[in-house]
Amino acid sequence: MSQNKGADGSINLGATGFIDKRARREYVILCLATFLIFFTNAHAALLAVVFESHGMPLADVGIILSSYGVPVVIFTLLTGAVAGRIGPLLTLKIGVGVMALAFMSLQWTAGWFLSALGSRVVQGVGYGLLFAPLMTYAQSRLSKHRFVYLLGVFSSMAPLAQAFGPPWADFIFFGFGDRYLFVIGVIPALIGFGLLFLLRSETTGPATSLFNFKTKSLKGKGIGLFAIFISGSIFGFLSSFMAGALHEKDLAIGWFFVASTAAMFTTRFLGLNHFGRFDLRLIVAGGLALMGLGFAIVAKGSLAADIAAGGLVFGAGYSVVYPVLTAWISEGLPSGERSGPQALFNAAFNAGLLMMPMPISYIIAWFGYQGALLSLTAIGWGMAGLLAWSRWKQKKV
Repeated sequence: MSQNKGADGSINLGATGFIDKRARREYVILCLATFLIFFTNAHAALLAVVFESHGMPLADVGIILSSYGVPVVIFTLLTGAVAGRIGPLLTLKIGVGVMALAFMSLQWTAGWFLSALGSRVVQGVGYGLLFAPLMTYAQSRLSKHRFVYLLGVFSSMAPLAQAFGPPWADFIFFGFGDRYLFVIGVIPALIGFGLLFLLRSETTGPATSLFNFKTKSLKGKGIGLFAIFISGSIFGFLSSFMAGALHEKDLAIGWFFVASTAAMFTTRFLGLNHFGRFDLRLIVAGGLALMGLGFAIVAKGSLAADIAAGGLVFGAGYSVVYPVLTAWISEGLPSGERSGPQALFNAAFNAGLLMMPMPISYIIAWFGYQGALLSLTAIGWGMAGLLAWSRWKQKKV
């Protein structure tokens, strides 16, 4: 008898990884919507180039890119309370709508520092509202069976968009300038926004806040929060300065983004089911080490093959870090109690992801793109070593 069937021959939906039959359809819809929303957001990889084309100094560009992170972190932390009142899905819809409108406004504000700064801050508000509810809603569709695997596949949708969004934005910008970049770029997000209305709303419970979960739910997970902050810091280079680094080498950005996404998908589809036998810290340590190595290869490489190799190594590393840490932070918690811890987790990731551009812009000014890439390599390897040491210390105890 199939392991997915009960004694009476009926399908055991829990064994398939979903809470009910409709949840499987909703999971697919949510995957597609997520890809489309993040396809639009992936245009951020070209923002530094766009702003510089308007004559903005690199320091001003760094301020604009980093300013996005402040509202993202603040509103990510607030989503635990907001989602507890109105539900994750409605919170998600509001976030996507705000982000899409702010992104489109860059069509008219990108040429001026203050107006571009305003657009990015509002866009950050929208992103902060959508990120944690997106993960919370996705988790609510899944049963314990194959949880890490299916969550890993779902969380691949955003990086997958990162493979196609920047090359598309690159084509539009260098073919037509930024006259149509943001108006055309917002269309996928609007389609994704419409798809969200095909999903069931979650039942809302008592209002929650960041600090209303039991502190023991995070016992032993502090190093995981620090690891996701470091992971976000390294990954943030992709959406801020990787396009500039590759243009400096006169190479198409697709060499890195397509290769990294191919490696990411391959690892998540073929590898995540087999990682459960290993200690979580060692898995994350290995992933961070590979992310750093990928950046080192890009920093020293000069050929398209070098960039693709760096992308493959980076993608293989990142593929395990985020989903494993996401599952870890939610481990042992019922669905209704995940909003607060998940908000804190995503705030840590976004803090690294979106506050990185300002300090990195100074490193680029002083040491060039190669110096910035190697600096992030050292940070990734340092965090990997800390995780390995933590595991070794625990075994001694």
